[in-house]
Amino acid sequence: MRETVSTNITGARAAAGWLYLVAAATALNSLTVFNYGRFVDLIVGLSFTQLIDAVFVGMALEPRGAPWLWTAGPALMFDIPIVLLLLVLAVKVSRRRKRVAQFSFWLYAVDTFVFLLMFAANVTSHARLRILVLPGLTIVGHTVGLFILYRAWRHARCTCALA
Repeated sequence: MRETVSTNITGARAAAGWLYLVAAATALNSLTVFNYGRFVDLIVGLSFTQLIDAVFVGMALEPRGAPWLWTAGPALMFDIPIVLLLLVLAVKVSRRRKRVAQFSFWLYAVDTFVFLLMFAANVTSHARLRILVLPGLTIVGHTVGLFILYRAWRHARCTCALA
C-alpha cells in the first residue's frame, strides 16, 4: 500500500513539474519571437501560443522602428492567460485532482495533435530533413509529456462526492 501512495504522489509531482516546464517554455517561446523576431521552438511549448504569435507577427502593422511591445502586447494578452492556466493546472495536479489531471492530459493531447498536423504538412511539402528534425523532437517531447500526464490522471484520486 505504501508503494502505491508513493507512486501516486510521485506521479502527481512529475505531472505538475511537467506543466510548470510547459508554462515556462511557452512563455519563453512567445517572448523570444517578439524580442528577436525568430521562432525558437522549445520542444515542450504549446502550439496554441505559437499560432497566436505567428498571427500577430504576420500582422505587424506598426511602423518600422516602433517598440516591440506594439506587436507583442496584443499577442501577450492572449498568451498570458494560457500560461496562467498551465500554472493553475500544475498546482491542482500536484494536489492529485483527477478531473484536472484528465483535463491537462486532453489539453496536451490536442496540442500534440496540432503539432502532428504541422509535421505532416512539412513532410507532404517535401521539406528537407534538417527542417523536420526539430518538429520531430517536439512530437517526441510531447509524447513523453502525455505519458507523464496520463500516469498522473490514472493515479489521481477522485474528488467527486461518493454516492
